[in-house]
Amino acid sequence: MYKDDVHIEYAAALLQLLEQQGIPREQALDGTGIQPAQFEKHARLTTHQDAMLLTNAVRLTRDPGIGYHIGLHSTLTWHGPLGYGLMSCATLREALQLWVEFLDLRTTTFTMQLDECHGYAELRIHDLAPRVPMRICAVDRLMTMTTRLCEQLTQQLLPNIEIWHKDGEPLHYARYRKRLVTTRFDTGLCQIRFPVADLDRPLANANASTYRYIKMQCEHERARLRRSDDLVTRIMDVLQRHEGDYPGIEAAADVLCMSSRTLKRKLQRLDLNFRSLVDDARKEATLRDVLNPVLRFDEIAVRMGYSDPANFTRAFRRWTGESPSQYRARLLSFAAV
Repeated sequence: MYKDDVHIEYAAALLQLLEQQGIPREQALDGTGIQPAQFEKHARLTTHQDAMLLTNAVRLTRDPGIGYHIGLHSTLTWHGPLGYGLMSCATLREALQLWVEFLDLRTTTFTMQLDECHGYAELRIHDLAPRVPMRICAVDRLMTMTTRLCEQLTQQLLPNIEIWHKDGEPLHYARYRKRLVTTRFDTGLCQIRFPVADLDRPLANANASTYRYIKMQCEHERARLRRSDDLVTRIMDVLQRHEGDYPGIEAAADVLCMSSRTLKRKLQRLDLNFRSLVDDARKEATLRDVLNPVLRFDEIAVRMGYSDPANFTRAFRRWTGESPSQYRARLLSFAAV
């Protein structure tokens, strides 16, 4: 699975960072299975090769926060032609839409969606390979790289941009705290969040003809790699259109123009199942609604399909370890600081 996941350019950039720390290339590649020909042919790493390279990087640097280190040193040119397409966009909104649309050309085990919710832009990240080794490094790398490209594109710091992690704060975060954008943990959500007004920031290097050309090249590359069918993104789109009244697998398969049997088989190949995707969609929609101070908790419960508010509260505690009111108070008071 994921035989051609991460673009080789990211491995080359990591090797250069390690060499700057006095770590030889051969030592970093030892046991990864990465061959010299992959660099020569601008090939891609398998998910396993990427994980093994990150493992070596952590071991050799003694830095489990290596994902942060990579992201903080990333440049737009690391993203190949897509990076130049990002630079040619007219606004940050257009750039992020391009990044989300063609992220699979850079890595296939993450999907990303750009939405607007309660006055905030949200880049929601879904990990398709959460059980792969060193996954926390891969998540740190993608999240930090994405916030970095936002600042590089706008050529200014975005003071209100935030990274939200699902789980608790790891020990390695302390080393990078002062160098990263505001980061929250134990949110139950994996996303990058900032005021929606920032989406309309103009970009200094906008060029409409370059943008069209790069987008066309990305479409050709996707067709060559046969990646036109992003199943998980399509399913999540269907679920988001039916928030609170989620369809069963038969109805979802019908919308996706396939049989439920085919949908199950395709999800099994990704080590996923439809019920878990519905549960994730319900949880994320509920957490986002709870962060809207205008909505009452009983309203959210009904909207999410809970006839009994007590059942809603129990489910919420199971997800977050907090009541809805505690969760709202903690995260909204953080935002006001």
